[in-house]
Amino acid sequence: MSTLSKVRIVQIILVVCSLVEFYAEFIHQRELVFFTKPLLLPLIAAYFYYSRTKAWTALDSTMMVAFLFSWFGDISLMLTPETPSDTSLMGIPKNKYFFLAGLGSFFVTQLLFIRAYSKAEWATTSGKAPLPKIYFAPFIFYWIAILSYVLPPLRANVEKQSATIPVIFYAAVLISMAAVALTRFGKTSNKSFWLTFIGACIFVISDTLIAINFLALPEPGYYAGFFIITTYVVAEYLIAEGILQHQNNQA
Repeated sequence: MSTLSKVRIVQIILVVCSLVEFYAEFIHQRELVFFTKPLLLPLIAAYFYYSRTKAWTALDSTMMVAFLFSWFGDISLMLTPETPSDTSLMGIPKNKYFFLAGLGSFFVTQLLFIRAYSKAEWATTSGKAPLPKIYFAPFIFYWIAILSYVLPPLRANVEKQSATIPVIFYAAVLISMAAVALTRFGKTSNKSFWLTFIGACIFVISDTLIAINFLALPEPGYYAGFFIITTYVVAEYLIAEGILQHQNNQA
């Protein structure tokens, strides 16, 4: 089977699995989510692997490990209680500490994405002048705004307040991930830059929805899971595609 055929097959399976997962989240069918959600990141990783057209590099390794830690995060958050009565999934006990495990896994993911972005640049632009600092002001304001909204109810909740410091640090590295994606402007192709940067920003939106629904609000919104998973899958796919565009099309 040709590489192109493998890519097409993985894409089809990814689309089908994603649609089923979105539907399962939309109707709150947690048992179905148990089977579909763990498949998403392995499929995106497989798409990334088979879509490469050049020799394996350290950048490829970085991306694959980032997908692995994203998968760890997915599993951990899937086993995090959404409400006080949400105690198990398919017979597996849920525990609030899985949230911290998921946060830690995605913390590593964001660091790996930052490393990948710094590698996915043309060598000839390594000495290019950095973007003006004013370009990064919106990221700082966003970080302050979301923490201002999430931290008061988080600290007031006895069950969740232990996550306060980890959330602050995670929010910082998450926003930094999107900011570093911006620094690639002019240092790669326009397509690679925009795919990756848009994916990074959507990732921030997805995690913002998690913070608001599971940390700031007494209970998550009815469709919270649907919006979180759709933005998350789109973000991971766009980041993967953006890095592929750089890898496959550079001289």
